[in-house]
Amino acid sequence: MPGFRDLLPDEAEALRGAQESLLEEMRRWGYRFVVTPMVESIDVLALGLNAEQQRRLFKFSDARGEVVALVGERTIPVARLVAGKLRSAALPLRLCYAGAVLSADEGRFHQRRETYQVGAELVGASGPIADAEVIALAARCLEAAGLRRYQVDVGHSEFFQGIMDAVRLPAAVKAGVRSALAARDFVALEELLARTPLRSAEHELLLRFPALRGGSEILEAAGGLVRNRRSEQALAELARVQELLVAHGLGAVVSLDLGAIRDFDYYTGVIFEGYGPDLGRPVAHGGRYDRLLERFGRPAPATGFVVQLDLVWDLLARGGRAPLPRIDAAIAWTGSGHGRAMRLASTLRLFGMRAVVDTESRREREARAWWRAVGAENLILCRGTSNVAWTGQSGRTRSLPPEQVAARLAGALT
Repeated sequence: MPGFRDLLPDEAEALRGAQESLLEEMRRWGYRFVVTPMVESIDVLALGLNAEQQRRLFKFSDARGEVVALVGERTIPVARLVAGKLRSAALPLRLCYAGAVLSADEGRFHQRRETYQVGAELVGASGPIADAEVIALAARCLEAAGLRRYQVDVGHSEFFQGIMDAVRLPAAVKAGVRSALAARDFVALEELLARTPLRSAEHELLLRFPALRGGSEILEAAGGLVRNRRSEQALAELARVQELLVAHGLGAVVSLDLGAIRDFDYYTGVIFEGYGPDLGRPVAHGGRYDRLLERFGRPAPATGFVVQLDLVWDLLARGGRAPLPRIDAAIAWTGSGHGRAMRLASTLRLFGMRAVVDTESRREREARAWWRAVGAENLILCRGTSNVAWTGQSGRTRSLPPEQVAARLAGALT
């Protein structure tokens, strides 16, 4: 079916491994795992999504006639959870989650209608310190997933909103400007602005807006272009967040992007995107959404992010670094060696190793062919005697007691 696909063992194992690594990193920062349903009431999702975003959802009616939808993002379900079953929990709350999200629009996830995400939300904390924590956590998660080269672009939604407040344009035109900037469609932006009565200074500002990217010097340059309190406050907050990210040890990978526009309307402050090498779309993205929780009846500031696991795989595979599922030992047997093979496999598994036992008796030559097909690190052949034949990646075979093989393999992993 277009937009959906099976994940074969290598990719499925890599995605699962990345998911576990990301969740473990989030736990180290104090974030606790929650699970929200794959299906939500459309009335709940409408509290955070505009009409166009609701159109992208897979919708259907349940047995009671209620319209429900498959979730296209998980920030809104977490907001519902915090305002509902976790209403009595003290703030701030640090929560994380993982799962698939779906969209009826193939273009939403770049020719896919199902994608896999791991996310984190910091609810109940405002200000630059919380913003910097979430951005730093996102960066460390990219490292935990296996990315060695990445960049984090940090912007502020209020900078753009201040500019929009200052220019006198119809709401429909402002929406068009926002859409063109979000898509970085500069041709459409210029055509749209050419049909407006904007003065030359305002026209130039909006055309230059997407190019406001770089280091701290961008803040000074942007400050000279705007004359509204909303944008100026955004620049001040960005300056403080950048200082804190340097303190987190991320000064070399963080850039400022004042032209960043996110596609969800609930963002209210600092926003960011994480990029890997040679990939034109963000692997991670998030930001502050201080007004979403009040729509569910529990006003609270919040910020968070998601990592796209599919794109992590794409980046690792392009670089030839996609982790293959590791099998530590392929245990073959012949004659009466099956019992010994099973006992040895149990011992290796107790040490935390992955061991697969053959399902049929094989001679040595056949066992070696099976070993190569399995792709295990080591071959152990049990012939029913007190010793077993152990062959490592070097190809050298040694005859040792089973307990010595287990001890040596366990020692290699520690």
